[in-house]
Formats: sequence, structure tokens, C-alpha cells
Amino acid sequence: MYNEELIEEGIVKESKNGIATIVISKSDYCEECSAKLYCKPGSSDDRSLIVKDPLGVIPGDRVRISIQGSKILTVSFLLYGIPLLLFIAGLIVGLKIFNSNKELFATLFSFGLISIYVAILLLLSRIKKDKTSSYPEIVFINPK
Repeated sequence: MYNEELIEEGIVKESKNGIATIVISKSDYCEECSAKLYCKPGSSDDRSLIVKDPLGVIPGDRVRISIQGSKILTVSFLLYGIPLLLFIAGLIVGLKIFNSNKELFATLFSFGLISIYVAILLLLSRIKKDKTSSYPEIVFINPK
């Protein structure tokens, strides 16, 4: 998975400032796809992706997009892995430090840790200079 590269094809919906929105038709493989984190539901069965545009595409172009497995793994770990670890750690620590209503306070402590993590993640994503580092990238423009 780490060295895997997922390739999709789609049509450019809009493009500006090195960022493009690509419409991808939903296929039978969408349910098993590990890159679902990147796709956003659009109208009907279409999905849209926001991608880096190093090639300067224009709306209507048919393009090929590449998503690195390492990026999918990193985003998955940030969104699911770390909150799960924080929840488990919060429960263990909370059960040790609270005397009455241990389960309730340990659970609240865990959710507090996750909330702090999410707040820090959101703050860092707004401050970060290179917001497109984890975006998929256009690698090929298909001739019409």
C-alpha cells in the first residue's frame, strides 16, 4: 500500500492558481477504494477531487490523476489512527487518575484529548504554507 500508486481519469471542472477540480465518474471499485478520503460526493454518481495542477489544464480537459499510497496512508493515520490512540490512552490514564465515576470521567477525558488534537490539526492546516502537499496530482492530459 505504501508504494502503491492509484491512477484515475476525469474531466476538469475548474482550474486556477495551480489547483484544479476534477469530476470522476463513480465506478464499481469506489466502495473498496482506499482513496475515498480524497473524493467528495458530487451530483448523481460523480465524485470530485481537488488536485495539484502542474500542467496548466483548462475546463473540459480529460486528465489522468495520480494518488500516492504513502499520502493515503498518512492522511488515514492522521484522521483515524491518532484519534484512536488518543482515545485508548485517555481511557487508560483516566481510569488511573479518577476515583469516582471512573468510566464517565475517563471517557470525557478521552474525548477532551481528541478535541484538543482536532483543534491543533485544524490550526496547523490553516497555518501551513504548502497546503497542497498531500493533494493528488495531474500527471497526464489526454488528447481530445
